[in-house]
Amino acid sequence: MQTKPTLLDLLRKQPEMYLRDLPETIRIPALDGSRPDEVVRRLEDATIDDVAFAIQGLESESRLIHRRLSGLRDLYEMARNRGALGVTTVADAFIDLSTKEVVK
Repeated sequence: MQTKPTLLDLLRKQPEMYLRDLPETIRIPALDGSRPDEVVRRLEDATIDDVAFAIQGLESESRLIHRRLSGLRDLYEMARNRGALGVTTVADAFIDLSTKEVVK
């Protein structure tokens, strides 16, 4: 016996490429003054404004992840430029940085 597809199932089958990755729930960040706590809501129950707030929250997280990723790439390149090998620890790759700080 087949069950009736949910709205989310039907949305995920739409031709738009990213709809297939829609989450079951969205996280709506806290909003100063109006909503002190984060809210998690089933996508089907979310308002369009809820979706907009969820997008803003994800964009903020994405920027943070991008900054961390860029920082790690810079760190990796700096370590390699200093001659660090794959088994070198970050502490060993930048040991002289610590001693320079102490000498100042």
